Amino acid sequence: MYKLNHILIVDDDQINNLFSQIILEDASVSRLVSMCQSVSEALEFLQALEGSQETAFPDLILLDISMPSLDGFDFLDRYYSLGYNKRHKTFISMFTSSEEQEHLSRANKYDVVVGFVKKPLSLPALFNILEMQGI
Repeated sequence: MYKLNHILIVDDDQINNLFSQIILEDASVSRLVSMCQSVSEALEFLQALEGSQETAFPDLILLDISMPSLDGFDFLDRYYSLGYNKRHKTFISMFTSSEEQEHLSRANKYDVVVGFVKKPLSLPALFNILEMQGI
């Protein structure tokens, strides 16, 4: 039933992370769900995965836009500058609690971004993301 090997949630809101993890595990769409609470933590996590034989690089990243210090767009800039977009077939969906037009237009600059998920994560939103990727 698993469609993905690994989903990474990057969000500073611990309650949202736990809620999203429950939705993902109940949907049985991924073998592994990981969580990071900051951009720095997520980038360190991805760097460690690149040399790992045990844990697959994420197929999907659910990325919060608004986080303290570094935000979701800072993550995307670093993700691209580190070349992850060229070495991995990961797609990213942005977590948002608002629908600011500026966020939509900024996200369109990154070909790995496949859409937006309104918080909190729901099964229909999750299945929509997977469907958009042909999964």
